Amino acid sequence: MLRIDVVATPLAVARVALILAHRQFDVLTMDVAAPVDGLRRITVEVDTTDEIRVRQLIKFLNRSLDVVKVVWRHG
Repeated sequence: MLRIDVVATPLAVARVALILAHRQFDVLTMDVAAPVDGLRRITVEVDTTDEIRVRQLIKFLNRSLDVVKVVWRHG
């Protein structure tokens, strides 16, 4: 489960979805919360047990200008 805080801009959620698609992650669930204080929280559950791929995804997400913070909850 990934918790991704992004800047609340019109295309921020789309960019995160494109990163997931580009990295070929199978998204099981994606919850997008309403903006609070200029940030929007995206909670994503991906179908993988490959810890290395998830860590690479987090690094790639952190490079995006829209992403403020990524937290990964194992398990």
